[in-house]
Amino acid sequence: MEDRRVLDALLTQRASISPDAWLRARAALASGRLRVPEASPTITLLSGDPEPSVRRAAMFAIGLSGDRRLLRFAVKGLKDADAAASALAAEALGKLGGPEASDALVNALSAPAAASSARALFRAVTPAIVERLTPLATAAAPELRRAALYALARRPLPEAAPALRRALDGDDPELVAYAARALGILADRDSVATLARLAGRPEPSIAVQALLALEKLGAKGALPGEARTAALARCEDPIPGVAVAALKTLSRFPGSAEVGQRLATIATGEGWRGQTALVSFAAVDAAAAGPLLARALSATSLEPRLAAAEALGTLPPAEAVPLFQKLLDDRAPRVRELALASLPKPLSREHPELLIRALKDADAGVRSSALEAAAPHLANEELARVWLATYQSALTSKEADDVVSALDAAVVRTDGGRALIEPHVDHPQAVVRGKARRLMVEKFGAPPEGFRPRPVETRLTRDGYLRAARAAFELRLTATLKLKRHATPIEIELALEDAPLTVLSFRELADRRYFDGIVFHRVVPDFVVQTGDPRGDGSGGPGWAIRDEINPLRYARGAVGMALSGPDTGGSQWFVTLSPQPHLDGGYTVFGRVVKGMEVADAIEQDDVIERVTVTESKAR
Repeated sequence: MEDRRVLDALLTQRASISPDAWLRARAALASGRLRVPEASPTITLLSGDPEPSVRRAAMFAIGLSGDRRLLRFAVKGLKDADAAASALAAEALGKLGGPEASDALVNALSAPAAASSARALFRAVTPAIVERLTPLATAAAPELRRAALYALARRPLPEAAPALRRALDGDDPELVAYAARALGILADRDSVATLARLAGRPEPSIAVQALLALEKLGAKGALPGEARTAALARCEDPIPGVAVAALKTLSRFPGSAEVGQRLATIATGEGWRGQTALVSFAAVDAAAAGPLLARALSATSLEPRLAAAEALGTLPPAEAVPLFQKLLDDRAPRVRELALASLPKPLSREHPELLIRALKDADAGVRSSALEAAAPHLANEELARVWLATYQSALTSKEADDVVSALDAAVVRTDGGRALIEPHVDHPQAVVRGKARRLMVEKFGAPPEGFRPRPVETRLTRDGYLRAARAAFELRLTATLKLKRHATPIEIELALEDAPLTVLSFRELADRRYFDGIVFHRVVPDFVVQTGDPRGDGSGGPGWAIRDEINPLRYARGAVGMALSGPDTGGSQWFVTLSPQPHLDGGYTVFGRVVKGMEVADAIEQDDVIERVTVTESKAR
């Protein structure tokens, strides 16, 4: 039923009155995953179930459903005697949002559900909520203190700055990192000295977030010498995320001879660090970096050419346009895509011939990037004609990301793109249909109930579903990831019961040796490492999309999640979290966790190559 995306009322009714509590919980979860109003009565019924596990599933389902009619049941759930159900009720209220939900969470800040309510408020922070959360940020109870600080830090407001500054001197590394990140977003000048000091801390999360905060502050104004000293001290750190964060921070010291010399030295090296150093060098001294950028165009390895593409935005137009023309001839689609993303918008507008050339590129990913880059500049008649032809072609792609990117590009058009999106609300491909409907609702105010439900053609037969169900209960699956650059493997325990179809799809790909030779194309310090894309640019997949299996597993450090470009667009791309990421909870499918080798995940650099992924099975305990 979940795969078909259409409610089977008889099935959910029978499951919701089953004597088996596990089946009742599954009925609640399935009803939430469907995200249709007709499924909400099942959730309502099960929110009062005598079994705590069923009530937990119902509270989680309320957050998934998006149905604001269920808000009062989540409010009631805040008082549930079961702490886990109460916490999930708070999370559901945070997702549903609105004044009534926020008021309920604020009122619960003095109740047993205080910590979960405080954390859930990160989605709706206002100055008044900051005032209520600030005293809790120094609470005696560690869980409450951590939750309040997280809510203040995730989407920070200026009113939270004093509490965040105080947190920088705390003894909880996770909270110090949260606060450092937030003060960087706020460009808080009063924190510079403390952030420079924290950049020298041994904890990677603190060092990374302090350095990145300094980089953001540098975008708003000159940084003092102590910040430069801190970044220079960590720019060759053995921990890749720390080194890259420091190299990015050094880009904020234009004209510094000391910084330029250090960056020039590192920029001649290989890999992610060399790429980052070259981009920063171009920002510090474009003239001195010019010869290195010119040589990068003919480099055998990919990273120098990626650096040249990324540096486009730092160069004067007279140098940027000729460089862009050469980059469009690069043999690697990733370089051509990055060049399009980096080209300043004024130059895009002034050179339609370059955009036309990119729209005709042989690679689908490059064409997708060109659609977005060109969409705001369609006054040129020839560009508009080629753009439309490329757009129509993209909608026939088997790759979900290509389709989603095309529809997103249509919205960027100066005419809003409604006429290009509306015809696809009943498209036979579920990914196209789903994306078009979401855009119609979010961008053009179409009523969600105005679309008729359409079943999705499922990949499995009935026997296939039975095999998946048996596997979820009878087997334990473990994935072993071996990288070419690391001797120690990473071991991942796959969450077969919580995300059976995602796990079995992953196993199918691993058994086909699909992942062998693929790179980690996305590495974000102190956030995630992501892989699974055969294109290596973040837009590729296996040629099919699987539905989400959003579940209550948390995005703690080492969680393994399915990457998406929108609901139900998962395929082969997946990521590992390098630190706790509560804002991802209930938004992306968790289908495993690292149980051995997390230190290897910490050491992964962009474009590290997977040698082999193997999945082994054993009997469930």
